[in-house]
This record gives sequence, structure tokens and C-alpha cells, in this order.
Amino acid sequence: MMRAWSIFLSACALRSGSSLEQVFAVYSNVLRVDADGMVLSDGGAQCRVAQWIRACCGPDCRVEPPFAAWEAEFPL
Repeated sequence: MMRAWSIFLSACALRSGSSLEQVFAVYSNVLRVDADGMVLSDGGAQCRVAQWIRACCGPDCRVEPPFAAWEAEFPL
């Protein structure tokens, strides 16, 4: 498994810290939690992160719907 991960990182643009930070930013921006702390959109957040990674690895990848500006903003 570690070998596959190593190959993945080598092939993709996720080698820099800022790219990895972007993955966490997309996940945290899309994730929704209710007032009781229950996670409401983990699957949707994971899907958007997967789309982000795919777009980084293959610029010809089309993301539908396209990312909104708020999805990719870094939280303060």
C-alpha cells in the first residue's frame, strides 16, 4: 500500500505542502456539521477532495460542478 501511495504522490502535483493544504481546505470548506456536532456531508466532502486531487493529477479532468471560490479558500 505504501508503494502505491508513493507512486501516486510522485505522479501528481501533491508533492508540495501547499497542494496538501489545499486538499484539507477543500475538505473543511465542504464539510457540514450540525449544531450537535454531527457530520452531515462527509461523503460529499470526500467526493470534492477526490475531484480536486484528480484535477491536480490530470489537467484534462473536468470537475462537475466546477469548484466555487469558497470551496478552495483557506480557512483563517
